[in-house]
Amino acid sequence: MQHKLIRKIFHILFQILNIIFVGIILTLTAIAIFKPSLIEQFIGWMEKQIHLLGNWNYFIAFTSSIIESFPVIGVLVPGQQIMLIVGGFFGKLWFLQLGYMIMFAIIGALIGNAIGYFLGKWYGTSFLERYGDWFGLGRTELKYLKKQIEKNGAWFIIFGKFHNFTRAFIPFIAGSMGMQTGKFWMYNIIGSILWATTIITLGVTFVTYYKTILSYFSYFLGGIMVSAIVYVYFFKREAFMTYIKEKEKEIEDKAREKMERK
Repeated sequence: MQHKLIRKIFHILFQILNIIFVGIILTLTAIAIFKPSLIEQFIGWMEKQIHLLGNWNYFIAFTSSIIESFPVIGVLVPGQQIMLIVGGFFGKLWFLQLGYMIMFAIIGALIGNAIGYFLGKWYGTSFLERYGDWFGLGRTELKYLKKQIEKNGAWFIIFGKFHNFTRAFIPFIAGSMGMQTGKFWMYNIIGSILWATTIITLGVTFVTYYKTILSYFSYFLGGIMVSAIVYVYFFKREAFMTYIKEKEKEIEDKAREKMERK
C-alpha cells in the first residue's frame, strides 16, 4: 500500500514537472513570435550575467552536460539550451575560451553518458519496464528504442545526443542490453565530441546574430513544422500509424492488467 502511494506521488510530481516544462517552452515560443523584443532583453541580460561569472562558465558547461545525460533527469534539464547561451556568449570572447568550453562540455558529456550506461548494466531493462511510464517511456517507446539500438547502435548513440529524450535514455538502454563496453566508449567519444563542438559553435552563431534570428523566428518555426508534417506524411506515415496502433494496444493491456490486479 505504501509503495503504491509513493509511486503515485512520484508519478504525479513528474507529470506536474512535465506540464510546467512544456508550459515554459510554449510560453517562450509565443513570446519569441509575438514579442521578440522581450526575448532580446532577456538574452542581453543573460550576456551580462555570463560575463560576470567569468571562469565559472566552464563549471556550468561541465555540470549541465553531465546532468542532461542522466536517465530521467536529463529529460527535464534544458542542458542543450544552457550550452547554446553560456557556450555562445563566453566562447565567442576569445578563441582559447571557445576551446576550453568545448573541452569541458565534451568531458561532462562523456561522464554523463558513462553513468547512464553503467546504471543500465546494473539495473537492466526491468527498471524502465517498471517505471518508464512515469517519464513518458512506455513499453512501445522502449521497444522502438531497443530496436533502433540493435539495428543502428553506433549512429543512434552518436546522434541521439542531439535530442533530450534519446540523450537521457539511450546510454542506459545500451548498458541494459549488454552492449560491449569498448564499442559504447567509441560511440560515446565520437558522439560527445560531435555534440559539444556543434552545439557551442551554433551557440556562438546564435548569440552573434540572435536579433536577426528572432526577427525571422516565426518563419523558421513554421518551416520546421511544415517540413516535419510533410516528411511524416510522405515517408513515415505507415510507421507512424503502426506506432499509434501499438501504443493504443499498450494502453488497453495496461488497463486490463490494472483491473485484474484489483
